[in-house]
Amino acid sequence: MSTYRREAKQIATEARWTFFRFLPLFIGIVVVLAVLGFGLRNLGLLGSTHVEREVFEASYQRSEAIKSQIATDEATLAEIARQLSTPNLDADTRYSLEAQASAARVRIGTARGKQ
Repeated sequence: MSTYRREAKQIATEARWTFFRFLPLFIGIVVVLAVLGFGLRNLGLLGSTHVEREVFEASYQRSEAIKSQIATDEATLAEIARQLSTPNLDADTRYSLEAQASAARVRIGTARGKQ
């Protein structure tokens, strides 16, 4: 046998020994980390807190935006009602204001349905 083949065989033997020597240690570390991660995740200490905070903030912002939209549309409706109380409106202007009031009421109803 040539020296190259002997050295290659020795290297292969040592590599195989090294691989099987450290494989159980590597598998053990992976299993311990997986169990630790699973436990922390179930306790809520890992990962979910940030997501829950983002969802809460988004839902709070959404509800405040809907309340703001309702308040704006109610103010618009009040202003239209004030303009409609003017006795000397022509028919076209009155019709236009009533259509705007109707649209504002629809927007208010839709926004309340989203709450």
